[in-house]
Amino acid sequence: MIFLKLKINNVYMFRDTEFDFTYPKKIKNSTIEYEFLEEFPKIHYKKVCILMGANASGKTSLGKLMCSINNYLCGRNIEDVSKTIYNKNENADIEVIYVTSETKEIHKLIVVFNKDGLIEESHRVQKLKKTYNLEKTLKNLANSEPQFIYNQENNHDIKNPGFKSVAHSLGEKLCAQSTQWGYKYSDFENSNILDTPTPNIDTLKNILQSFDNSISSVNAIKESEKNIYIVKFDNGDEVLIENGKILNHDRFSRGTIESIEVADFINYIMTASDGTFFLDEKMAYSHSEIEVSILNLIIEKLKPNSQFFYTTHNYDVLEMNLPSHSYTFMRKDNFVKVIHPEKLGYTKNDRSLLSFMKNDVFNTLPDTSKIEGIL
Repeated sequence: MIFLKLKINNVYMFRDTEFDFTYPKKIKNSTIEYEFLEEFPKIHYKKVCILMGANASGKTSLGKLMCSINNYLCGRNIEDVSKTIYNKNENADIEVIYVTSETKEIHKLIVVFNKDGLIEESHRVQKLKKTYNLEKTLKNLANSEPQFIYNQENNHDIKNPGFKSVAHSLGEKLCAQSTQWGYKYSDFENSNILDTPTPNIDTLKNILQSFDNSISSVNAIKESEKNIYIVKFDNGDEVLIENGKILNHDRFSRGTIESIEVADFINYIMTASDGTFFLDEKMAYSHSEIEVSILNLIIEKLKPNSQFFYTTHNYDVLEMNLPSHSYTFMRKDNFVKVIHPEKLGYTKNDRSLLSFMKNDVFNTLPDTSKIEGIL
C-alpha cells in the first residue's frame, strides 16, 4: 500500500497533526523514478520521504504508528496502541488515505478509539480512474458514501472489538493479501537479530567492508537446518551469523552491527515486489558519505508502487539531488508540528534546503540554551 494522507490526534505527541505524502505536479528530470502509480500516472505520491527533526520530535513514533496501521488493515490486533494515547481521558483518532495498487483502489479509513478499544470505524473505497488526477480522485473519494461504518448505532452485534478492525473481521477488504511492508527502528536491544535469516551474500559483504575495511571476507555455509555466515577479519578473528542472529557481536562496532541490519533491509527491498519501507536512524553511527551512498542505493532498488521513509539528523542528506518534497521537517513544541517545504514555496530541486535548515528557517533545530546555561 501507499500512504497519501495521514491525520493523527491524541496519539503519542501528535495533536491534530497532518502529514501529506502527495505532491501536485510532476517534476521534469526528477532524480526519483516512478513518483506516480505505475498504471495511473496522474496520481503523484512521495516515493521517498526523508523525515528530519531534533531528538524526540516524533520521527520514530510516526514509524511505529504507521506500522500499527499496516497491521490493523490486515486484521491484526494492535493492542499496544492503547499505551500511545496521550490524554487517557480523551478519545484518539486516526484518518488515513492510502492506495492499494494491487486492487487499483484508493481508500479512506477513520478509526476512533480509547484506552479500552475501538469506538468507531469508517471505510470508504473507490476504484482509481486513469482520467482522474490526484485532486479529482481525492474529491471523488471525499464525496463518496462509506462502504462500512461501525459505531454505537451500527455495532454489527460486536460490542467489544478490542483493537482489531471490525470491518476486516466482517469481510471488508482494507488491503490486498499480498501487501508487504518492512520497518526497522532505532532501538538497539534486538540489533543482533536480523529479519531475514539468509541475506544476500554480495550485499552483506560489500556493505560490511565499506563500514570496516579490516573485514577480509564474508562466506556462507549450509549446515543441516542452519544458514551460517562467517565474517573474517585480517587478524584471523571471526564473527558468526546463524539463521539471522549475530552470535558473537562484540567484535563489531555498533555502526557495523547496524550496517548488517541495513544490508538485511536492502535485501528485503530487493526481493519484495513493492511495499512500504521505513528505516529509522539505522545509520546514525555511519560516516556521512556511506549514509548518502546507501540511501542512493535504496532509492535505486525501490520497485514501482513502493514507498520509502527514512529518518535522520544528518544535514548532508539535504545535499542529495532529490526534489524538495522528498523532505519533511518535524519539530515538537507542546505537540508535534510538521513542515512540508514544498508547501512553503521551496519547490526548486537546487539543494538550497541545507542553508535554510542550518539557519533554522523551519524552526526545527534543538534548543541548546539549557546546556549553554550550565555553570
